[in-house]
Amino acid sequence: MLVSLSWLRALCPVDAGASEIARALTARGLTVDDHLSVGSDTVFDVDVPANRPDCLGHLGLARELAAAFAVPLPPRPEDAGVAGEPADRAVRVFVDSPELCPRYTARLVRGVRVGPSPPWVVERLQSCGLRSINNVVDASNLVLLELSQPIHTFDLDLLDEPTVRVRRAAPGEILTTLDGAERTLSPDMLVIADARRPVALAGVMGGADTEIRDSTTNVLIEAAAFLPAAVRTTARALEMKSDASHRFERGVDVEGIVEAQEMACRLLAELAGGTPAPGIVDVDSASRPERALLLRLDRVRLLLGFDPGEDSVGSALQALGLRPKSDSGEGFRVVPPSWRPDLQREADLVEEVARHMGYDAIPSRLPPAPGVPGVPSEVRAIVEDCRDVLTGFGFREAYTYSMVAEGEDDPFVPESSPTAIVLDNPIAEHLSRMRRSLLPGLVRSADLNLRRGTADVRLFEVGRIFEARPEGGLPREPIHAGWVWAGAAAPLHWGGPSRTVGFHDVAGVVEAVVESLRPRTALAISRAELGALHPGRSATWQSEGYSVATAGELHPSLRSRLDLSESIFVAEIDLSALLRLASPEPRNTALPRVPAVSRDLSVVVPEDVAFTRVLEVLESVAAPAPATFCVIDRYAGKGLQPNEAALTVRGMLQPLEKSLTDPEIEAWRAELVRALHAQLGIRIRS
Repeated sequence: MLVSLSWLRALCPVDAGASEIARALTARGLTVDDHLSVGSDTVFDVDVPANRPDCLGHLGLARELAAAFAVPLPPRPEDAGVAGEPADRAVRVFVDSPELCPRYTARLVRGVRVGPSPPWVVERLQSCGLRSINNVVDASNLVLLELSQPIHTFDLDLLDEPTVRVRRAAPGEILTTLDGAERTLSPDMLVIADARRPVALAGVMGGADTEIRDSTTNVLIEAAAFLPAAVRTTARALEMKSDASHRFERGVDVEGIVEAQEMACRLLAELAGGTPAPGIVDVDSASRPERALLLRLDRVRLLLGFDPGEDSVGSALQALGLRPKSDSGEGFRVVPPSWRPDLQREADLVEEVARHMGYDAIPSRLPPAPGVPGVPSEVRAIVEDCRDVLTGFGFREAYTYSMVAEGEDDPFVPESSPTAIVLDNPIAEHLSRMRRSLLPGLVRSADLNLRRGTADVRLFEVGRIFEARPEGGLPREPIHAGWVWAGAAAPLHWGGPSRTVGFHDVAGVVEAVVESLRPRTALAISRAELGALHPGRSATWQSEGYSVATAGELHPSLRSRLDLSESIFVAEIDLSALLRLASPEPRNTALPRVPAVSRDLSVVVPEDVAFTRVLEVLESVAAPAPATFCVIDRYAGKGLQPNEAALTVRGMLQPLEKSLTDPEIEAWRAELVRALHAQLGIRIRS
């Protein structure tokens, strides 16, 4: 927008040069690209933000300069004298679409003499990029450029009856606009009409039938507020752009409409010798409650990062014309003026204070950090311990998408799991669900590596899964660790052939990770029930009925469906659940002073009895010293029933201070045999 410096100084007498004024406007968020000399005037090219329609007029910029230089604005000129029949008797105004036109005003000026404008008007308009047409039209342009309120002038004698009706256009209705083009209108367009035809496009352009001519003597002045969206729709549909539509699309000051009428009447009396009629026709259908905002001083301190002081805040608000009132020392109550529609909330007022003080007044220091929300320290410790163990086993960390395809993670979660969270706007069609397991992404990554020639793949990921809550709201986001293993169980070595990874390898990694987190109680191991895992080569680790970890080989049917090139073993641990089981402190025991002793039991176990159940019975027997158990051999075949297996279990007693006697040891062994037979029906192999 081109702005005249002499015009600005007439509205706000500022004792400063063009460069100082340009810097002041720039400091207040109004980009001043350049200033140049036009005739005897200096012109600024100002880029006004879309949320500041008040600054699309010289008066709005003068208010900014008055605040910046701490000078008062001079009073507005007095109203022109009136005479003759009142306006409300000479013309009738009807607003049929108040939802598109909340306020419409009309005034009359009689006895005008249309002719050229005086030189000062021509020069002022030329400075702002407009050409002079005649004194009546030039007067309306002066109002537009000073108050940012578009007005339109009609030849009153060319209006039918005379009547003004603000209505929607009829389908297919024709209007010839001031540019000579014939426009076909539609019902979503608002028009100004007389008793029989449209005479102007509301907020965009007037019609040729009622334009000001050399013979015009009586002028009807229109000043109104139109719905910005309606003006924008009409202008774009007809591919029309005007200075008026540019301002109406951003919103005009509804309370300033009367002032625009007064200025127009004053200019027509001065420039064209007209006499304004008494009164104004004002159809105001909008209720505009007072916008009262509270600005808290502690909020100013928080958003600006420093304390400017109550006096400075109050002075800034007062200079900006916001009429602050102290609110019990806690802040200020502010009523934004009608020409500032951008001030809607407390943060807007804080920005105004900063603008007025100058952003350079804000000290350049980092604000205090009250503590960064995120993962608790104990969770971070468990995550890092898990990463250390897995990298120690030769795994490489991977990062996969948190989104999966519909049904992709179903085989990897229990059937009782909540349904996957559906994304409203996925980044891709095959990533429309939030993952409930880390394994689908890791399996895809492992398969990609195998297809590209990587012989052995070990990948792991630590990340969040997403579980919907039954009661709704934000999902649960527990942290899991998952890994995939394919190929060799150990690096190639010249001392022997390389062994392919098996179930016990991946299960051993699970045991190592769990043990590194020092659970308070042992986890029960049972067969996994996931559809993604081989039923005979998988296991789950549980605590109090809740699955903490799962490991196994991918089910052959899933491997076939995914077209995987070779067997892949997977595992997943719920680190958030392990955190609840972890010991807060490391467990330490004194070094024993005497050697350990061991006894082996060869027992026949039915296939439907899990070893974890056997271990529970053995550990429940009172021992004369701390005891541990492990399986050292397994046999199935000749001499046993098809549904039986022989296990050799070694029990280790480790006394700390005193050696055990043979009778004590044998009594303990006998009690083990009795407990196994009594509770599980297990017999000693003969």
